[in-house]
Amino acid sequence: MTTYGDMMTLLLCFFVMLISMSSMEVAKIQQAAASLKGALSALPFQERVMPSPPKEIQRPSRGERKGRKSKALAKLKKVIRENQMENIISVRQNEQGIHLTIGDPALFETGKADIKQKILPVLNQILEILSEAEDIIRVEGHTDNVPIHNDTFRDNWELSVARSLSVIRYIKNRQNIDPRRLRPVGCGEFHPVESNSTEEGRALNRRVEIYIEMGD
Repeated sequence: MTTYGDMMTLLLCFFVMLISMSSMEVAKIQQAAASLKGALSALPFQERVMPSPPKEIQRPSRGERKGRKSKALAKLKKVIRENQMENIISVRQNEQGIHLTIGDPALFETGKADIKQKILPVLNQILEILSEAEDIIRVEGHTDNVPIHNDTFRDNWELSVARSLSVIRYIKNRQNIDPRRLRPVGCGEFHPVESNSTEEGRALNRRVEIYIEMGD
């Protein structure tokens, strides 16, 4: 009987291991472990049959996400209006979140990637609103198609990358935002919004776009 009992215990352990390895679902693994411990009388009766359910991650509902997006959009529009920068900064809402465009030459001097001191007070107000959420922030740098002529950047692509990084680093240092939320993107001259054949069109193409991914 002792030998028979040992064989039954080994078979039980074998089949429990097969069940555990066949699926990595946390609930099933916990249930198998609780059953094994219960069979070996290692736990009270209640824990043999009813293992603790896995904790679920609480996520904001769709309505809560829409509410946060609407509030952030209203605050951004108010900041832009109060600083009388409607002709330079535009903001709109889409399915992915909030899209903020800062036009030329508000942020940078021609051919440079250092943020102007004059724009910082307004930029700081914008960043305070962005930091209230816990969403991905993507910053895109764009240029016109006029070749750059200086020793710092080889082409417009490098300039656009440097400008997006300048904004990203300023966001990180100013608001101490988790770097995993930040995405710098350099688009160069390859995503124009207007024709580069006129000075007005080139001015519109020189821009920085900030996307706050607050999708529904």
